Amino acid sequence: MTGVAKVAIVSNLPQLDKLFDYLIPAELVPRVLVGSRVKVPFGGGSRIFDGFVFEIDSTSDFTGKLAGIIDVVGNTPSLSPDLIELMNQLAIRSAGSVGEILKLAVPAHMPRAFKAHSEKPPGLIASGKSISVIDIPYLESLVAWGSRHAVIGKPSGVMIETGGGSRFFPYWVVLFCSIALVNIQRNKSSILAVPDYRDHALLVEALTIFGLGDLLAVFSQEQTKSQSYESYLSALDNSARILVGSRSVLLAPAHNLGTIAIFDDGDASFTDRSAPYLNARECALIRQSIQESSLIFVSHSRSTDIQRLVESGYLTESTQTFPKPRISSSEPGFRVDSHAFKAIKAGLQAGSVLVQVASRGESTALFCTSCDTRISCTACSGPIWVDRTGARRCRWCNAFCPSVACVCGSLEVSRGRAGSFRTASELGRAFPNSKVVESTGDNRIQKVGPGKNLVIATAGAEPLVEGGYKAVVILDAQALLSRQYLRATEEAVRLWANAVSKLAVDGEALLVGVAGTLAQKFCLWQQVEIASEELASRRELMLPPALRLGSVAGTHALLVELAESLRSFGKIKVLGPSPFVKNIDSSEWRLVIKYNYSDTVEVAKHLRGEALRLSRGKAVVAASGRAVRALKIRMNDGDIV
Repeated sequence: MTGVAKVAIVSNLPQLDKLFDYLIPAELVPRVLVGSRVKVPFGGGSRIFDGFVFEIDSTSDFTGKLAGIIDVVGNTPSLSPDLIELMNQLAIRSAGSVGEILKLAVPAHMPRAFKAHSEKPPGLIASGKSISVIDIPYLESLVAWGSRHAVIGKPSGVMIETGGGSRFFPYWVVLFCSIALVNIQRNKSSILAVPDYRDHALLVEALTIFGLGDLLAVFSQEQTKSQSYESYLSALDNSARILVGSRSVLLAPAHNLGTIAIFDDGDASFTDRSAPYLNARECALIRQSIQESSLIFVSHSRSTDIQRLVESGYLTESTQTFPKPRISSSEPGFRVDSHAFKAIKAGLQAGSVLVQVASRGESTALFCTSCDTRISCTACSGPIWVDRTGARRCRWCNAFCPSVACVCGSLEVSRGRAGSFRTASELGRAFPNSKVVESTGDNRIQKVGPGKNLVIATAGAEPLVEGGYKAVVILDAQALLSRQYLRATEEAVRLWANAVSKLAVDGEALLVGVAGTLAQKFCLWQQVEIASEELASRRELMLPPALRLGSVAGTHALLVELAESLRSFGKIKVLGPSPFVKNIDSSEWRLVIKYNYSDTVEVAKHLRGEALRLSRGKAVVAASGRAVRALKIRMNDGDIV
C-alpha cells in the first residue's frame, strides 16, 4: 500500500459529510498532499466527484477494497491546514457539512484560467506609497500579532495627495490601505472585507492609487467563474497579498496572514442567505483564533454584536478621538419640514446636498380611498408599491399587480409615503437650479461630479462626491425606526451614520422627524453609548445578541419529533413549531431555539445528529424541482424577530 488519502467530498448531501479513504496510486504519490484537490470515484465508480485531501495515512480502517484517486488538480495544494481546520469548525458550528463550506470557499476548477495563471511571470514586489494620514504607532497597535480591535471610524473623508493631484477618500478606506501597506512591508497578507460593490470598487481604486494594485486578489460577487478562480490562484501564491472582497474573502487562502479587517459588520449582506447561512463576523472570529492574526472591526456606528464582545473584553476598544460631525435634529411633523428645506437650500449654495430616503420608487404603498385599507398582493399578501415607471408591484414577491380591488370592492386608491423617485421630482421642482440625481439599488451611481448636485438616495445607496457633501438631510428617519424588526433602531442608526460620514469637513447634517434621547445621542455622535443601551435592553428581554436564536424549518411531523428530542437535551429552549408562511400555499413550519453562546458547539452537534436521524430516507423537492434537505437548520437566524 503506497498510502491512503482521507478525502472530503464536495457535496451538499449530508450522508457524504465524512472523510472517505482512497488509495494513492504510486504515480500520484509526489502530487497528493494535504489540501490537494483530487478527482475520485464514488458509488461503484460510476460517478466522479471533486474532493480535497484532509489527511494522509499509511493504513485504513476500511475492511473492503479501496478505490484509488483518479487525478490531482493543480500543482500545489488548494487548502492549507489552517483553512481545513477553519472549514471543520464552521461546519460543526453551523450544523452543516464540510462539503457545503468547500463549495463556498473554493471556486470550481477552470482549466483556461489555471493555464493562464501558470504561464504568468512572477510579479514585481510592490512596496506601495507612503501614507502619512494615520499615526504609525496607532497602525502598529492595530496590526499587532493576535490583537483584536473595535474601531468607530472617523465619519469624514480625507484628501490624499497623488501623483496627478489629490483624491478624496473616506477615512476607513485610507485606514484599510494603511493597514495593508504595513502588512506588505512585513511580508504579511491582509484580508479586507467590505459589504457591497460600492465599497469594494472604492477600496480597490484606492489600493491601486497607493501602488498596491499588483498585489491584489479580488473576490467580488460580480466576478465571472474564471476571474474568481484566478483570484483564488493568486491568493495561493507563496507571497504576501491583499485580499479584497465580500463575505467569501474570509474563506480564501492567504500567505502569512497578518490582519483581517471588516468594514460595517452590521450590514445584512455579510450573512449568507443559503445553507449553511454563514456570517462574516463569525467566520472572522473563528479564523483569527486559528491563525492568531490581528482582527479589526471598523464601522461608523457600533453593532450590538461587536459591543457585546467589547464589554466582555474579547475585543479592545481602539477608537481614536476625532472632531464630531455637526448634526441637528427636528421634531416629528412634516416629511420635508422647514428645517430640511433650509438645510438643502444652504447646502446647494456651497456645493452638493445628499437627501437620504427610506424607499425607492414613486410610492411606498397604496391605500383604498373608501376604507383606508392597505392594498395587498393577491399572490403573497405583501404590500403593493409603485415603481418609478408607475407600475404597481408587490414588495415581497415582485409580481406586477396592474389592478387590485380592495376587500370593500372599491378600485379607487391613494398613494402612501413618497419614494425616491417622487421625492426627487418634488425637490427638483423646489430647487430648479440644481442637478437632481437619484441613486437606488436599481440605479447604480457610485460617484457624483462637482457642482450643485441634489442627490436623492435610498439608504445604503449614497454615492460619493469629491470633497464631501455640504449638507446631508435624512428623511423618513421615523419610518426606519418603526420597522417591525428587532434590530430596527440599530439598523437605522447604522444607515444614518453611513450617510453622515459622506459630509464635507465644513458640512452639516439634519435628522428629520426624530426627537428624544436617541436623537440627542446621535447628534452628539455617541455611537458606543447607543449600542451599549441597545445591548442592555436586549439583555433584559433575553434577546440576541444576549443569547442566540436559531431556527429549524421543515414539515410539522418532523418538527414535533425534533422538538421532543431537543427539550430532553436540556441546553435549548424550544419555541414552536409554528406555521412559517412565505406565501399563501406554504406548508412549511418552523421551530425556534434559544441557547447560550457557550453551548453553540454542543447544540450544533446534537441538532445535526437529530436532523440526520429524522430526515434519513425522506426526500424533499423544492418548488424549483431541486432536492433539498428535509430539515433546514440556521444556528443564528436574524429574521426571527
